[in-house]
Amino acid sequence: MLSLTDRDAVTAALTDPGLDPHLRALIGLRAWQLDDDRKRPLGDIVQFVVVQPGDTSEVIHEALGFPITWDQAEQPGFEWMEDHGTWFELAYVLTDDFGMLVFVADDPGTNSTLRFNCLMLAERPAAKENKS
Repeated sequence: MLSLTDRDAVTAALTDPGLDPHLRALIGLRAWQLDDDRKRPLGDIVQFVVVQPGDTSEVIHEALGFPITWDQAEQPGFEWMEDHGTWFELAYVLTDDFGMLVFVADDPGTNSTLRFNCLMLAERPAAKENKS
């Protein structure tokens, strides 16, 4: 689990060679798009949360501040979801000037309920049937 709440944390993630390069590119793009007022702390605008394989529901809920992994969880609904192939991106608008971007790994080890919900909303082409 990663929770990036300031520029230093984002910079550390972007320069971490152990972090998936696609994820680093997504975080870098969103930070660049959202961090247009360098006078304000980044943590006043957005929080980036990365849900990785093995993260438990409790850890995920603690990082976000609300539950998103259980059926009918009482939560703010996300504004939009984007499927990036190996990562899902969920955008939450929590106030008029603060939001949260949650990146969820599309991996069998990721919280099964959260991954299933993301896969259900993804607009992926149907798998082609192998006719051998």
